[in-house]
Amino acid sequence: MEPIKALLPVSVWLMRVGLILYAYVEYFKTFTKFHLDQVGFYIASFFLVFSAIIFVAGFTKKTTLTVISGFVITLISIYNIINTIDKGLDNSLILNILIAGIAIYFLSNPTSK
Repeated sequence: MEPIKALLPVSVWLMRVGLILYAYVEYFKTFTKFHLDQVGFYIASFFLVFSAIIFVAGFTKKTTLTVISGFVITLISIYNIINTIDKGLDNSLILNILIAGIAIYFLSNPTSK
């Protein structure tokens, strides 16, 4: 069976939308509490901002924003993986691995071609 290459743009946009929805569901409550003395606030802030940048950068031709955002989200995901790996294999760990994979995709292929 041959791959359906015409679906690549759809899948990339689904990853962008999924990333921003994940950021909203996972980090927006932490962000709105505005505790400047907690690391979680900064993690939430960076994740929200850079996932929004990946989404908006999909409308531009420049790839720099996508690469930088992919890098930052990859670092945050690795941080989250390290923090949740001691709990064993659970949904949080698997979800962070998937998010890291999406971020690495945008880091390595910002134009999605």
